[in-house]
Amino acid sequence: MDKPVYEKSIVSFVNVLLKHFKVETKYRFDEMEDTILPQIVGKEKIVVIILDSLGYKKFKKLNVEFEKSIKLSSVFPTTTVAAVTSLLTAMSPQEHGLLGYIQFIREIGSIMNMIDFSYPGLPDSSFETIVKKKIKRLPNVFQRLKKEGYFGGILTSHDIVNSGLSFLIQKDANIFSYYSTIDMFANLQKLLESDFKGLLYVYYGVLDGIGHKKGPDSISYEREAKFLLEEIKKLKYDKKTQIFVVADHGMITTHREKNVFLGEELLRYLKFPPTGEMRMMYFYTKEKKDKELINYLNDRYNKRFEIYPSKQLLSEGYFGFGDINPETEHRVGDYVLLAKDNYSFTYTYTGGEQKLLGMHGSLTNEELYVPLIFV
Repeated sequence: MDKPVYEKSIVSFVNVLLKHFKVETKYRFDEMEDTILPQIVGKEKIVVIILDSLGYKKFKKLNVEFEKSIKLSSVFPTTTVAAVTSLLTAMSPQEHGLLGYIQFIREIGSIMNMIDFSYPGLPDSSFETIVKKKIKRLPNVFQRLKKEGYFGGILTSHDIVNSGLSFLIQKDANIFSYYSTIDMFANLQKLLESDFKGLLYVYYGVLDGIGHKKGPDSISYEREAKFLLEEIKKLKYDKKTQIFVVADHGMITTHREKNVFLGEELLRYLKFPPTGEMRMMYFYTKEKKDKELINYLNDRYNKRFEIYPSKQLLSEGYFGFGDINPETEHRVGDYVLLAKDNYSFTYTYTGGEQKLLGMHGSLTNEELYVPLIFV
């Protein structure tokens, strides 16, 4: 499995865009600056379309021609919570501390779904009130642009405008919403014709949903992705505008027979249920139960995973660069499990969990690498 290349990643990409707008950044990414800055000289309006889950290999297979495209690394873990947060904050995962779909949140003493602030499997927003009081909202790209006099906005689906994750990472953004794919393109065209100088994100999550349900190699996924790319090519904009298409992460096909359901037997070794994703889990081990946990997993699921001490992956830079958020060490547990090949692990929080045909979170080529498309 590969290690994220943060010097040429979705994080460095956003930092270069900030530099274009004369926003002060803490880091230099020379290769990315040399690649991107000459392309956007004189551009006043930059649009970044995020197609959730479109991996680089899949993009190349679709064979939709653009002026230019390059391969970027996503972040670790390869999940929407971590990656979209990096795109909207210009911070690596270890800096921002949002590290998975399910996380242990020390501030409230519980594990929680980071998209809608609920306990896994329970109704949406069950923790919303307390979380909004306890967790600090992250500094973001929108605030930094605003400070320098530029526009910072996002066009996103109406059903996640007020989600828990949006609350944490979109403070002070100009927020626009859409109700369907066609409505998204109609609203985007209006925004392209409007008068602003700055950066607009467009987030599209339906592709990710199709991939989870039907798999990224399904006809439905590939037709959806190709339709989106072809429609993007039809957008009309002036010479002072640059449109980029990027993904937060890729996705890998996960066959049902290679999915392992884990249950309460793990709690013999863990303080509470595992957090993270179906292809990347954080384990918080009971005292002196580390070896027993690893032996248990090896005895039953050998060759389906790799497991590392969380501190090792932090020290080796898997979670990125920069200052480590005070909560990061509390959110990555004691051990990190990475699913190999196209295996997956589903913990039964409530017993109603579904077997998905497409997943992400680990570090295969399909999950880690994404396209950066110059439209």
